[in-house]
Amino acid sequence: MAKLMKRLGSPFWYARFSVSGKDTWVSTKKPNRNEAKAVAESEEKKRRGLRTVDESFRDLLGLIGNLSSKEQSQKRHELAGQLLAGQASVLKVNDAWQAWVASPAKGNPCQASISAYESQWKRFKKWANEKKIEFLHQVTPLVAQDYAADLWSAKFSPGTFNGHVKFLSSLFRVLEEKAGLAAIPWRKVNLLKREVQGRENFTPEELATICSKAQGSFRYMIALGLYTGLRLGDVISLRWENIHENTIEVIPAKTRRTGKKLALPIHPVLGELLKELRAKSKGDELFHKERKLYAKGTGMLTVEFQSFLNSCGVKTQEKATGHRQRAIVRKGFHSLRHSFVSLCAANRVPQVAIQDLVGHGSPAMTALYAHADQEQKQKAIEGLPAVAFAERE
Repeated sequence: MAKLMKRLGSPFWYARFSVSGKDTWVSTKKPNRNEAKAVAESEEKKRRGLRTVDESFRDLLGLIGNLSSKEQSQKRHELAGQLLAGQASVLKVNDAWQAWVASPAKGNPCQASISAYESQWKRFKKWANEKKIEFLHQVTPLVAQDYAADLWSAKFSPGTFNGHVKFLSSLFRVLEEKAGLAAIPWRKVNLLKREVQGRENFTPEELATICSKAQGSFRYMIALGLYTGLRLGDVISLRWENIHENTIEVIPAKTRRTGKKLALPIHPVLGELLKELRAKSKGDELFHKERKLYAKGTGMLTVEFQSFLNSCGVKTQEKATGHRQRAIVRKGFHSLRHSFVSLCAANRVPQVAIQDLVGHGSPAMTALYAHADQEQKQKAIEGLPAVAFAERE
């Protein structure tokens, strides 16, 4: 047990204890006796080799705290790498994507989502390689914050920023054990409040122009979007097995997890166009080329469609506001879904029928309504106005 005493002329307490039969004197550098006692006990344990790992770690943190801010950051990163280098499970950043793809824990995202995720991952991997971050376990909360700052400086919209952070958090969670992660570093990255970027429906005049000028695959895709309310990804994923005599049966990507199938009556105009398309179709898919293009990245086909709308005189974008660098898209393929709902409402289609026709990904939302029978939905679709499509070339 260390003994405390003061020396003449010094305001500090000194500790005296014996280690291996040899007297040891240590200045506690504390004028308060209780504080000096704590220091004395710690020093005696250290000299006797009785310090716990946690106690030694606290001492190490104290020493690091005496360094400059830049030196502190470098030393913490260096020591973290040394500590984690010997762990049993490691995973290189460059190998993480394939490990995620091969893991059943990721769930079953659609191909379009996987393409978007891969693009997000490639950006992070490039940044990590530039920072010489070799393993996933080297991505600390501080590193995650640095990458979030890089995303922000790139002028991404809040929605895009959040998408990157959410996916990276999900990937690290899926690979947590394989990579030997002590924690998920992205949990402390705050998501941003999203700016409203809602789509608008087309005016009757715009619809008339769009439908009359549509050529090639766009002609059939537009008719499907307008008369079924299906999203772009669901339209280009359709197979002929989904098309029946009077209905289209499909499980939208948004409700794939629940397995909810939509039975959509076929409007007479759409029916004629589908017959036309089937006559020249060469495979099981309605839009084979467009589906492959969409799988490479949803933006490519979307940009092509936006260009078509612009050629029809449709103003599709608004000037960027706030932090956003890119223009806000107000009208696109999704506007056909809004137009479908608007046309249904204008023709006094019961809300219950509209609800069942467009489908909802949220069970809570669906529970608010009763369900329309097929006859109600058939009448609702038949009552929609016939929009003129130009004769095919």
